[in-house]
Amino acid sequence: MDPSRQSLPTRAVLARIRCLQESIECYRNSTPMPEALCYVPGTIEYKLSRTTISKSPTKFPVYKKTDKNGGKTTVNVGEEASCGVVVSGLEMCNCHGQWIKLEKGGLTTKDPSHKNVEGWLLLYDRSANPDDPPWLVKVEPQMKSNTNQRLFGKQQVPITRWEEAIEAAYSLRVGIRPPATLPTSPQATDALRKVPPNWTLESDEELARFLYEHMEQDNENLGSVKQFVESVDVSSCGEDDSASCLTDGDSSTYWESDGTQGQHWIRLRMKKGTVIKKLYITIDAQDENFLPSQIIVMVGEIDNLEKLNDMNIDTSVTGDICILEDMTRHYRTIEIRIKACRDEGIDCRIHGIKIKSSKQRDLGLNRDIFSTEELVRYPRLELVEKELLYRRALVLQRFVRLLDSVLHYIVPAWEYSVGSFSSLEVVRQFLPLSKKRNALAEHFLRQSETVRPHQLPKLYINRRSAADHRADPSQDPLCKSTIFTQVYEGLKPKDRNNKALDYRWPARYDQWWECKFLSEGIIDQGGGFRDSLSDVAEELCPTDSEQPVPLPFFVRSPNQKHDNSNVYRDTYIPNPSCELYAKYEWIGMIMGACLRSKEHLVLALPSFVWKLLAGERVTWSRDYLTVDAAAVKLTETIEKMDKETFTAHFADELTYTTVLSDHRLVDLKNNGSGVKVQYEERMEFCQLMQEARTQESSAQVASIRKGLLRVVPQAVLDLLTWQELEKKICGDPEISVDALKKTTFYEDIEQSDIRVNYLWEALTNFTNEDRSRFLRFVTGRRRLPAPLYVCLDRGDKVDSLPESSTCSNTLFLPNYSSAKVAEEKLRYAAYNCVAIDTDMSPWDE
Repeated sequence: MDPSRQSLPTRAVLARIRCLQESIECYRNSTPMPEALCYVPGTIEYKLSRTTISKSPTKFPVYKKTDKNGGKTTVNVGEEASCGVVVSGLEMCNCHGQWIKLEKGGLTTKDPSHKNVEGWLLLYDRSANPDDPPWLVKVEPQMKSNTNQRLFGKQQVPITRWEEAIEAAYSLRVGIRPPATLPTSPQATDALRKVPPNWTLESDEELARFLYEHMEQDNENLGSVKQFVESVDVSSCGEDDSASCLTDGDSSTYWESDGTQGQHWIRLRMKKGTVIKKLYITIDAQDENFLPSQIIVMVGEIDNLEKLNDMNIDTSVTGDICILEDMTRHYRTIEIRIKACRDEGIDCRIHGIKIKSSKQRDLGLNRDIFSTEELVRYPRLELVEKELLYRRALVLQRFVRLLDSVLHYIVPAWEYSVGSFSSLEVVRQFLPLSKKRNALAEHFLRQSETVRPHQLPKLYINRRSAADHRADPSQDPLCKSTIFTQVYEGLKPKDRNNKALDYRWPARYDQWWECKFLSEGIIDQGGGFRDSLSDVAEELCPTDSEQPVPLPFFVRSPNQKHDNSNVYRDTYIPNPSCELYAKYEWIGMIMGACLRSKEHLVLALPSFVWKLLAGERVTWSRDYLTVDAAAVKLTETIEKMDKETFTAHFADELTYTTVLSDHRLVDLKNNGSGVKVQYEERMEFCQLMQEARTQESSAQVASIRKGLLRVVPQAVLDLLTWQELEKKICGDPEISVDALKKTTFYEDIEQSDIRVNYLWEALTNFTNEDRSRFLRFVTGRRRLPAPLYVCLDRGDKVDSLPESSTCSNTLFLPNYSSAKVAEEKLRYAAYNCVAIDTDMSPWDE
């Protein structure tokens, strides 16, 4: 059973799903959204809170606009405790806080002049102390007494919320009177339903992306601390996914580290506005030498942490230990470092984290985020009226909440897919806004895991012969020397009793085979394996555009060959001529294994291919542009041509043929090379060309997807966007210095050390490709996320080349005379050095 599942009556579930389907069609066709989804009550009644009444005399401001600094009228109700406030359902949030609209006649006081007061009331002020009680309290509908209901019949509670309006509008009832709906606010409801001018589904997708990038996202996996914390990271895990035990609320479970003594930590990424009142860790005295005995708490930004507490733990205590209290300000990062354990234990156990905190109220969507400066990167939104964007965003948030409430019914278990609810594919790009689907997808991945292999496969890899093959692939037409083939053949079962690897292992299983590189000394503890994975990716899709492609599975996209193209120049697509479908399927399985783990297979595929793998819809004009922009432009030009221009350019030259990405000329119809395209037939030609080009690699993509689905459940793919699929498999292509700093840790060297300063100055001057090479030199990975440990160099030489150990993700940093020298040495090492010690022969065992 999914832990995030909430109980809803069957009638309510079906009503929500019906509304969801109708809403999806509205998004697909850009028509007004369902009225029930956009329901806004006509009036809402408030009363003065006890705190407000206790202040004498009682008065409050009514603003002309939603601006604290604008004009206002002060209403003085004196000693009246019974003052009522009736407002419209129209609400708005901005940088000042949450506002409600007061209409004429909304104030019920003894002073008749108050009846003409109208304007905006600031219900919650963002600058106020979040622990202060509100000055207005909503009046809830009163239920009749049990005796009254027995006499006059059961009372239906009036509908005041849009979720209730949906259930009333879409439920099928027999003999049951639906609950009464409070009068709606036509103005507010119509504002939510309205579709902005020239609006399309792509506009809604861009709006969803804008909201995702500009709003804090809740992490459902954080359990009891999710209202305060964005994420919880740990230094290491002794068991699969034991880090989740820190926030599951169960003191019988625990996180256990698996690393170097004194180097264990828990890192909390706090939500904006959270101020810690008390921070607890839960421990158990029966954990013996796993029990922490010394804790250090560091706070601040990730690259500039300061010590706030250093305490010794009473190791005879079982329960909650307060390690931080009474903070007066917000800290973005809180790092709990376990520096020592009882009896000099190496690893530690923590049974939970608890937080008491004050946090800024969640007042809803802030209208002020839709500023001109923020919208400049969103061309479909930039010219739309800000108020229309705000209201469209509000209804999008409602839609996502509606989806979250029934998502576990649509995809109930990992063996299922969205099935008959395939319309969910239409709004796939909205899914990053969901607060439920990440936890659901991870739950499915855990449910579908298999046990790790009893014995680690051992592979003997000859990288020298592979390098010779890359230099001249024609010398080895069967590609037997490639690392890809050596790994593929080496992993095949050696006899009937051995089973083929299924790659559905737990996420923490981070080494799938052991590599022995011939003529290179190595004890592979993970670094050699990651190197082989990176080598396979480099053979499939070489990063050097001048290097011949050593394997037949992918070809450079036409965009790489068009000198006048400045978009998507580095991508590959599956080779339409290659029919090695079993190996394509194995590539898909490796991709699935990467998705399940933290490893990467960096394949430079265009969004067109990623969408096909994810099961998303593709279009010629928007998606195939990432493969062959020239072909897309050609068809668009031909379709818009007049007859005279067409005759001048294509008369007696254009035939029913097209050139595929592998340079093969194919007919678009029978004997197409002998049939000239007439002006009246140009639309047919364009249609046939689009079909041929978009389906040229369909068999190869289908094989990759088949392998992917052997490792990753269909239900998980249904819950991911193509961008997330690419990032989970390939890692983050953008390696910024800030991102590197967040994953870098220091051992026996201070962050303020001049050598560390030189390192970051050098990496700042690196290109993104330089940083990718540097990351691989240290960790064996070409993309983030990847932990990186910086240690002092093992010698006393100055200005020497750096050394690294990919098994432990460690950079041994030498002493440099200047930042410029550091940059030169680090760049040379990144491009030319193999990061494995050569102090032994692989045959010495």
